[in-house]
Amino acid sequence: MKSRFLMELSGELGPYWVKSAREEINKMQDMADTGEILKEKDGAVKWKRSGNYLPEDCVEKLSYTHFTFSPEATKKKRDAQTERELKAYRESMRNHQYSDEELYEMRAAFGAGTTVVDVITGQEITL
Repeated sequence: MKSRFLMELSGELGPYWVKSAREEINKMQDMADTGEILKEKDGAVKWKRSGNYLPEDCVEKLSYTHFTFSPEATKKKRDAQTERELKAYRESMRNHQYSDEELYEMRAAFGAGTTVVDVITGQEITL
């Protein structure tokens, strides 16, 4: 299955999207050239500012530039980084008591008496 970006770049979605896709490739090349994207020894790439490994859509766009890197190493490190962050979130939420303000906002969004679920922790909150 083709990605949305490849459909844009190939012209399947019309000339506007071809132009847009080429602009995205140029932006990624500029970010690589200016050091906004850092390459590690194993070829994994991450954002200089946040230290986060590039998401899949950015990896795809960067692969059309002259910048050499490893999409596989990037995916491996991005997945590991995501797992660490999810683990830390779950740990921080283990004994979390929702504030009156948080509960108020959830009730306003979902309605009083509704049970909502934090999809990351699985915790159920009855409003």
